[in-house]
Amino acid sequence: MRIHRKWGLAFVAITALAALAACGRGDGPVAGGDEKTVQIYEVPPAQLRSMEHALGDVLGSSKTGSVSSSDGRLVVLAPTSTQASIGKAIETLSHRPEDAGPASDAPIRLRFWLLEGSTSAIAPDPRLAALEPALKEASRGLGLQGYTLQGFTEVLSSPGKPFRSQAGNVIVTGDASRFASGVALNATIDAVKPGGGWAGSIQANALLEQGRFLVLSTTAGHDGGMHLVVAQVLLPAAKS
Repeated sequence: MRIHRKWGLAFVAITALAALAACGRGDGPVAGGDEKTVQIYEVPPAQLRSMEHALGDVLGSSKTGSVSSSDGRLVVLAPTSTQASIGKAIETLSHRPEDAGPASDAPIRLRFWLLEGSTSAIAPDPRLAALEPALKEASRGLGLQGYTLQGFTEVLSSPGKPFRSQAGNVIVTGDASRFASGVALNATIDAVKPGGGWAGSIQANALLEQGRFLVLSTTAGHDGGMHLVVAQVLLPAAKS
């Protein structure tokens, strides 16, 4: 089912939060020992109104609480046992792309690099020159001083359709969807070190921006090295 972009987030919010009504639905007082508490939740500005309305409908119809907004945050009064479920639902919805409708059905080109990181200084790998800004950012958090290319693959995929790409020692399977803010990637990257000695699998769920390099994940190999997967999305130029 395709959800119209204007109502996409409201529909998703209501669907996910409607189940919370069962966590205290009833015509009488809240079950004994389950006191009502107030919790404040951070919500992306673009989703604040739809979440407030959806949650207000659920809590109001079940007579278990209320919701309001203040300074861009949701203020929720509800039974303590319900607050945990509300928090999880809001966190899930907050990580969705802000625009719920696909921007185009044009093909998506995805590129994946498998790298090995070193804690010791090594000569720069010229094949990784274009990735330098993303790798510098990763180095600050990982304490790595150099990288070596271990594998590369790319795939041309239709939005929302499963894909599989294998090149040498790297296999990528998953799907990707286009949004105005970027490409939502859901993929599994399986790789082995050339010549053996290490094998691993990385799960990736990320929003990729056109042309930018993003370190999807890292994993430590049995050989003691740190291995990274870097991704890039390339989209066709818009027709004038």
